[in-house]
Amino acid sequence: MDRTIIDETIRNMRERQFDAYYAENGEEALNLIGELVPDGSRVASGGSETLREIGFAERFRDRFSFIEAAPGAGPDEMKAAMRERFSADAFFLSANAITYDGRIFQEDGASTRVAPMIYGPDTVVIVAGQNKLVENETKARQRVKATACENCRRRSFATPCAEDGHCHDCRVPRRSCCTSVTLNFSRIPGRIKVIIVGEDLGI
Repeated sequence: MDRTIIDETIRNMRERQFDAYYAENGEEALNLIGELVPDGSRVASGGSETLREIGFAERFRDRFSFIEAAPGAGPDEMKAAMRERFSADAFFLSANAITYDGRIFQEDGASTRVAPMIYGPDTVVIVAGQNKLVENETKARQRVKATACENCRRRSFATPCAEDGHCHDCRVPRRSCCTSVTLNFSRIPGRIKVIIVGEDLGI
C-alpha cells in the first residue's frame, strides 16, 4: 500500500483522538506494544488472527498477566473470564476495517471483543495490517461482511455465508455478525491506540 495513504489515515486518526502509530512489520509492532504497555500489566485479548500471526502471546506471556479461562474451562468459568476483561489494564484486538478518514469498523458475534473495546480497560490497543485500510464507509462495510463470512468458514460455523461466501443477513444461532460498532472519536484522548502495520495481516 502507498505509504502516503497510511500516513493520511494515521493523521486523521490522531485528529479523532486515537493514538495512531506505524510499524514496518510485526516485530516492530511487538516492540511498540512493549513501549506502550508496562510489564506486569493485566491484559486480555479478543480473538485475533493478526495478534496470532505476529506472535503477541508468545512475546508477552512472561511480561503480562493474561486474563483468560483455563484450558477446558466450563461455561461459568468462560463467562467470568470474559467479564473480567472490563477490568484489564489493557485490551488487545485487531480491526475489521479502518477508513482513510480514520474511523474504525468492527463486527462481533458474542460482543465479547467489541464490548471491552468500547468501555472498561484504561488502554485499548488495536493492531491492524495495511490490508484493513479501505477508502470509505461503503468499502469498510463490504470488508466487514467478507471478513464475517471468512471467519464463519474458518471456524466451521453452520451459516449460509460459510457455504457460499456471501452475507444473507441470516437468522441462525451461529451468526457471527451480531453487533456492529463504528469508532468515530475517542472521548478519552489516547485511550485507544492503533498500530498500523506495513504488512498484510489477519483476515
